[in-house]
Amino acid sequence: MSMTMKDVTAAQQVAAKQDASNRAATKQAASKISKIVGGNFILPGEDAQQFHQAYAAALVELGAQTQLQIYLAEQIFHSMWWIRRYELQKRESLISEMVKILRSPGLAEIAGLDLTELLEAGRWDDPAVLNEIKSKGFTAQSLLQRAGVRQQEELMRLDQSIALKAHTLTQLQKSYEALVNRSVMQERLKLQNDLLKRDLLAIDTPIVKDLKTEAQQLAHEDNTWEPDYDER
Repeated sequence: MSMTMKDVTAAQQVAAKQDASNRAATKQAASKISKIVGGNFILPGEDAQQFHQAYAAALVELGAQTQLQIYLAEQIFHSMWWIRRYELQKRESLISEMVKILRSPGLAEIAGLDLTELLEAGRWDDPAVLNEIKSKGFTAQSLLQRAGVRQQEELMRLDQSIALKAHTLTQLQKSYEALVNRSVMQERLKLQNDLLKRDLLAIDTPIVKDLKTEAQQLAHEDNTWEPDYDER
């Protein structure tokens, strides 16, 4: 039993070292192109660890290997991250407006938490939150609706920003797929040609020999042929 526990502990230590190694590699994975144009994309208030983990997952999922592939993968991830930012801004905008509607600086009944923190934490069903909302003549749904009406212009602006980023994301994905598929197709065509040559060379019949001889002559003529130009 002790040996089993030791093995488990050793495996956990190896996994921890591997995880640390992966995180270190992720931080160094930024392409040389991004380092030239600037690579600091984390804004104040954002979780740097969450950003790097999501970035590493995107690189792994896309299978980026070359510098250009890594750069395009970075741009794809950054577009996705900006869409996430806009979605969070929409939520924060609605919560802020809901607090303004209730005209309450906080909930004194819950020490250390004000109304904004409670709503941002998603504690809509908290009795203190429900009482505060009810005391102003609202339900959670009606309060959200009123905040949406007041913030309609801001929400539409953020939706437009999301749509633009989504369009950019689509174009980047197409560029990345074209880049990856180009190299894959080149390798596939080379392999098919090699297999075809091998199959032809394996056939030993007079007709195939004549065809191979003719093909070699045509190839030689194509390499040595020079066009005659009319000097008139």
